[in-house]
Amino acid sequence: MIIRLSSLGDVILTSPLIRLLHKKFPDVGIEFLVRKEYADLVRFNPYLTNIIEFDAKDGLAGLAKLKSLIRYQKYDIILDLHGSLRSNYLLIWKRLNPFHSSSVYKINKNRLIRFLLVKWKINLYQKIYGCIPMVWEKYIKTAEPLGLQMDDGHLDLFLPQESEKGAENFLKTLPEGKWEVVMAPGAQHFTKRWPSESYSKLITKIYKTYEVKTILVGGENDQPVIAKIMTSIPNNIAVSTSGKMPLLETAALIKRAKLVISNDSGLMHVVSALDRPMIAIFGSTVKEFGFFPNNPKATVLENTGLYCRPCSHIGRSSCPEKHFRCMKEIPPLLILRKIKDLRIFKST
Repeated sequence: MIIRLSSLGDVILTSPLIRLLHKKFPDVGIEFLVRKEYADLVRFNPYLTNIIEFDAKDGLAGLAKLKSLIRYQKYDIILDLHGSLRSNYLLIWKRLNPFHSSSVYKINKNRLIRFLLVKWKINLYQKIYGCIPMVWEKYIKTAEPLGLQMDDGHLDLFLPQESEKGAENFLKTLPEGKWEVVMAPGAQHFTKRWPSESYSKLITKIYKTYEVKTILVGGENDQPVIAKIMTSIPNNIAVSTSGKMPLLETAALIKRAKLVISNDSGLMHVVSALDRPMIAIFGSTVKEFGFFPNNPKATVLENTGLYCRPCSHIGRSSCPEKHFRCMKEIPPLLILRKIKDLRIFKST
C-alpha cells in the first residue's frame, strides 16, 4: 500500500515510484490510499490494482475505519509518502505492535534542513546530499530497501477517452482563432502567484505578437484570480474554464496546448506529466524544496539572489517583507522574450 492523501502535485509525483514498483514486482498488487478529490489522478494508472479513497468530510471516524482496514488487510509493505499527523494516526497500530507482519517505510521530509533554509537562509542541501533531491526521488528513496533502481523520474498521468473527448468538444465551442496557450495562474498561497495584472498584460502581448489566444485553467478556488485577469484584457482573446471543467478534462486540454504558463502549483506537474512546453514562474519557493518541474521542455523563471527568499516552503498569504519582489520583478516582457526563444509561434 502507498499512502499519499494529497495534494494534486504530490500525488502526480508518486507516479515514477508506482511504475518502478510494478516493474520490480509485476505480480504483486499495489494499492493507493488517497483523498477522494485527488483519486482521478491515479484511478486510470494501469500499474495499480486498487484505489482506496478517503473523504475528508468523514473526519476522525473515517480515519479510524481506514486504520482498521489497513491493520487487518495485512499488507506486506506500507509506504507512507505523506508523513503527516493523519498518516501517522493510520499507522499507530504498527508502532504499538512492532511484531505485526507489515513492514512500514516512511518518507524523510528533511524538515530540519528545510527549516534552516527558510528561517536562517542556511542552505545545506548540496553539502549533505551533493545535489538537490526532488520530491519524486524522495518517494523512490523511501522504497530503497525494496531494491528499486532509480530511473529518469518522468511523470505519468493516464487520461480516459471521455476526458479526451470532453476537451475536444470544449475546443469546438470556442470562437474562431488560435487557442494554443494555456495558463494556470492559480496557486493555493498568494506568494506563489504571479500577479494578476502581469498575467493580463502577458495575455494581451501574446495576442498582439502572435495572434494566439489563451485558455485560463484552474479549480474553483482560482476563480477570483482568473476573474480579475479576465476583466483586464480585451474581449475574445481569452476564456476561462476555472471551476467549470473536471480535473482530467483540464489535463486533456493542457495536453493539446502548444505552450503552458504556470505558477508553482499542482497543475504545473500535470503539464510535466503530459510533456508539454512550459514556462513555470517561481516566487517565494525554491528548487531545494523538490518541486521544480521534471520536464525537459520546462523553462523556470525566478528572481534569484533576494535576501528574503525562500520565505516559506508552501507559500504565504502575503509577502512578509511587504514588497513581493520575488514576483513583481519578473516582468511580462521577460516571459515574452522566453516565448520568442522557444520559437513555438510565428510573429504576425
